[in-house]
Amino acid sequence: QKMMVIEQAVKNFGVGFMMVGGKNSFGLGGYFKSPIERLLPVEMEIKGKQQLPSLGLIIVMDRSGSMSGTKLEYAKEAAARSVEMLREGDTLGFIAFDDRPWEIIDTAPLNDQETAVESILSVGTGGGTEIYTSLALAYENLSPLKLQRKHIILLTDGQSATNNDYQTLIEGGKEGLITVSTVAVGQDADRSLLESLA
Repeated sequence: QKMMVIEQAVKNFGVGFMMVGGKNSFGLGGYFKSPIERLLPVEMEIKGKQQLPSLGLIIVMDRSGSMSGTKLEYAKEAAARSVEMLREGDTLGFIAFDDRPWEIIDTAPLNDQETAVESILSVGTGGGTEIYTSLALAYENLSPLKLQRKHIILLTDGQSATNNDYQTLIEGGKEGLITVSTVAVGQDADRSLLESLA
């Protein structure tokens, strides 16, 4: 709502607006396809896409019962925005998990962005929280792929029912050039685990 007010102030009332930022702002700061982007004289979508490295992205999202309501909607929106940043031909996978992984989008080249976003936004809540199994599945799906960049985004609000050997999983992934980002949704997330994974 604040961004929409700023947009109207600039477009309709002649208010001046200047945006400054660094490597984690603009598109990467969440302003891609926002009212702020519309009022600026620049686009936040990366041009010269043919020069970008091939990318594989798997989003691993918590759909446990504790995610119901606003938290799940925020997580789905974040996942959908990530998909919108991909190019056609980039590899995408989407795993929603509760007490087990659910492969909503099989890991494969992206050829229908709109359908992928709809699949993500249609996910509902489930049962418990088991992180390791789903994270391990994401690594398993990315490892054999011949891509220059391989990345996993983990979104969760809880603590895993089991504590497996995450370190071995991460180290093995690093050998295959797989990186991982984590997003703690809400106050109950196991932040120490998520920080160590990232």
